[in-house]
Amino acid sequence: MGSGSQGEGRCRGRGSVKSCVRTVEVLEFFMKKGAPARTIEISEALGVPNSSADEILRTLAAVGYLTYNQATKLYAPSYKIVANASSIEDSFFGSGRVHEVMEDMRRETGASVFVTQQNDCWSENVAEVAGGWQARPDAAPVYPAEMVCFERNSWRPGTNFAAAMLAQQSNVDIIQLATRTQRLGVGPKGPTLMKHLVDRIAQTRMRGFSLCRRKGSAVVDSIAMPLRVPHAVASYAIGVVGDPLFENDNDVRRMLSAMQSVVFRYNDSLRRSQTISVQ
Repeated sequence: MGSGSQGEGRCRGRGSVKSCVRTVEVLEFFMKKGAPARTIEISEALGVPNSSADEILRTLAAVGYLTYNQATKLYAPSYKIVANASSIEDSFFGSGRVHEVMEDMRRETGASVFVTQQNDCWSENVAEVAGGWQARPDAAPVYPAEMVCFERNSWRPGTNFAAAMLAQQSNVDIIQLATRTQRLGVGPKGPTLMKHLVDRIAQTRMRGFSLCRRKGSAVVDSIAMPLRVPHAVASYAIGVVGDPLFENDNDVRRMLSAMQSVVFRYNDSLRRSQTISVQ
């Protein structure tokens, strides 16, 4: 649910330290490969000099996030990553509740479930649970990665997931985001009308969800809702995606009812846990 150039755009917009980006790419390499690897394999996969990859790998091994076998020259992730990630999940994501609500929503709807977060001016898919639909690697839907975009002479949410995230923000924040996106080169320069953008998000805020039907460039059905996350400094959304997901308005109502029940239980669980922690 994103764009291959999304990360590049975020780095251009905020500035980046190349070695930090490469370090994250090394960890993502192991996530995708699912097996140990040598330096040359990693350097080729990332398109970086062997010496640069070797420096990053040695550093990660020295601080315990990778393990290294001198005889085989193989690197692999350390369990320290898992332990630290579990600690972060407990503190910032409700001790596994985000994963629970995704699994619950998949069981209730049978659809594929996605969680997205706002990352500055971009929307980023951060988790998914496969249901009855999975994007084919050779034909995955491509949607705007920007939170807001300029189309047909007006600003609008980039996707319905972006609309669900923006619905948690004030109109002033939304306009400031569009202005910043404009400064980054997305959309025309100079003053432009923001009323359509604000009205679209106000509608999502009032309804509590944003719906996208299959038509034109939207090749799948989807419904997105705001998602509360403990200690969040950015907005999150949760939603279902399918092809097809619904054929008529009755299907939409049934899907919404199932999703709203799941989100209600999740929010109630968060409230109870926060009440207990205060006591």
